[in-house]
Amino acid sequence: MELYKLKCVSCGREYKEEETYTTCLKCGDSLDVTYDYEAIAARLNRHVLKSARIRTMKYLDFYPLKDMRRVITLYEGGTPCYKAKNLGREIGMKNIYIKNEGLNPTGAFKDRGSMVELTKAVELGKKFVCCASTGNMAASVSAYSAKSMLPCYVLIPEGTPIGKMSQTLSYGARVIQIRGTYDDAAKLAVKTAKKHNFYLAGDYCFRAEGQKSCAFEIIEQIGWDQPDKVFVPIGCGTNGAAIWKGFKEFKLFGLVNEFPQLVGVQAEGSDPIVRAFKSNSKKWKIIERPQTIATAMAVGNPLDGTKILKALRESKGNACSVKDEEILEAEKLIAKTESVF
Repeated sequence: MELYKLKCVSCGREYKEEETYTTCLKCGDSLDVTYDYEAIAARLNRHVLKSARIRTMKYLDFYPLKDMRRVITLYEGGTPCYKAKNLGREIGMKNIYIKNEGLNPTGAFKDRGSMVELTKAVELGKKFVCCASTGNMAASVSAYSAKSMLPCYVLIPEGTPIGKMSQTLSYGARVIQIRGTYDDAAKLAVKTAKKHNFYLAGDYCFRAEGQKSCAFEIIEQIGWDQPDKVFVPIGCGTNGAAIWKGFKEFKLFGLVNEFPQLVGVQAEGSDPIVRAFKSNSKKWKIIERPQTIATAMAVGNPLDGTKILKALRESKGNACSVKDEEILEAEKLIAKTESVF
């Protein structure tokens, strides 16, 4: 029996990973990895799960990987979860935590997903990798591509500061700037991968499987308990939806008793998901030219919009948008009170 399948989140059509691992060939929506959870339960070593050092690698049973000998890892994960006492006093909350994903190998949560994605690239026999990015994705994918010895091409939108690409260039990636937005770069990356049979890295289903490990770690780090609320930024929606899936899987295996509420946050100039959530709509209105200083969240047509909207509603959560001025104020406040920048 197959351990997992890829399933469209909208029309329900199922695929093998050799057919597509990015979007549904029928309706174009995103895919989700669906598991035979009984098979996972039969092989799950709960003793190791509860005693091994926290890293993404300790959760291998929860990933759609076929050959554990070929895993591409930079020992990502295991990032600290601070109890933010000073910040809590400042804003009037006793139990608030900060999960500092900036301490992953390339400085971003993307490394969790790149571990799974580049392992899948090797498993699928791909010889090149490409992706679209405004910074963090590029650095992470190029780092893991270098580790796997696969050449990497990165497409970036016009106006991307060259300083944000220095890390990517240091890993040997070929960076190509295009005239257009992030969404334009993403479309061109899809065409490039299809034409040349490259592995297309990005906010797709295999990446989400690595990024759900953030939820596993949060549960462990607060004493094998679930938080009441988890606040996540939303760009493409992949990370927030992945974190919700992680909470659901630990609940399914009886490792926690309750679900947290998910709260999605977007910049006011790029908030299609917040607007769709507030209007109780299943679809979002595309923002053609997102405007925000938070460039990593400047996504007008989120690839995993369906997933994140489902996650927010399943968790009985909420969504809100914030002004750029508020983002800058919060950045200073967290740095000043908790030394997290």
